[in-house]
Amino acid sequence: MDKKPKTYNDIIRMKKCYMLTKYYTNITENMFDEIYQFLAKSEKSTVVANRNMLSLVDGRGKVVKTYPVTPSTTSFDRINLDERGISVIPHYTSYSSSSSSGSSSNNNNNNNNNNR
Repeated sequence: MDKKPKTYNDIIRMKKCYMLTKYYTNITENMFDEIYQFLAKSEKSTVVANRNMLSLVDGRGKVVKTYPVTPSTTSFDRINLDERGISVIPHYTSYSSSSSSGSSSNNNNNNNNNNR
């Protein structure tokens, strides 16, 4: 980005945009500039991103522009960036053991049969 931040808010906005580049491999300089300028237009402007799409959302909730993106990590499901800050919703993987859940289910069935 060629433009230098002039205010504290400009610096914070730029830092938020740089944080996005940590999560996606294909954010170009032009994309970075567009996101930065979009966020500067209004305090209600928001960037909402998942693993494959980044959307610029105006204050009325209307998607103004979208970009296809490629994540650099699979550790997150969603990113929200607005005037208040940036939030990253982590990706959780659940593992279940079929043998332990099966025995629990069998115990419940046995208990139900004994109660009749």
